[in-house]
Amino acid sequence: MELTAATLDDIRITATRELDQSKRGALGQFMTPSQIAGFMAGLFTYGKSACLLDAGAGIGSLTSAFLDRAIEHGTKVVAETWEIDPTLQSYLAETLASHEKRGLGNITSKIHRADFIEDASFIVAMEPRKRYTHAILNPPYKKLGSDSKHRRLLRMVGVETVNLYTAFVALAVLLMQEGGEVVAIIPRSFCNGTYYRPFRELILHTCAIRQIHLFESRSKAFGDDEVL
Repeated sequence: MELTAATLDDIRITATRELDQSKRGALGQFMTPSQIAGFMAGLFTYGKSACLLDAGAGIGSLTSAFLDRAIEHGTKVVAETWEIDPTLQSYLAETLASHEKRGLGNITSKIHRADFIEDASFIVAMEPRKRYTHAILNPPYKKLGSDSKHRRLLRMVGVETVNLYTAFVALAVLLMQEGGEVVAIIPRSFCNGTYYRPFRELILHTCAIRQIHLFESRSKAFGDDEVL
């Protein structure tokens, strides 16, 4: 089956209903509508090749939008995705397989069925040569306890933050090669207060912000998921 934006949106809604609703909020599982995914993918620069990172990939809507653009530009892509939920992993595998077929050898992919913070912290600390050219993210939103395993892992690689979404973005930035590009959809809360100051300093010291897009209403942009 060839995936279209409408098909992916139908799959996203179906997959959301299949998730364990008691854990969904805890895991921050709010997936990206195809229209927004397409807009995000359009912000990248596409060259001859790309190594893509998508953490918390869900059913693969963001990676799908990126690969659609890459195929149009003739870009050869190695896509690495992280998804910890078994329900979503099966949908993600189908999404990636569809694009590999369409890519005629120019698209290869891998699903890491693991915790992104654990994997990325290890890569940053132990594998300095493993780097990506592009990252597209709609990271989970969940507060991190001061004594949690994730906070300890993040501190080991110099990341101090209080929420999963900033942790994901910080690690993605640290995993970029020189000139790499990150596009992420995140709440505005990182702009304010002392809790997010270390994250803001990391961003401003390691990369340049080239564009900020503000959605007028998150309840409209993510209406299917009843985001407040």
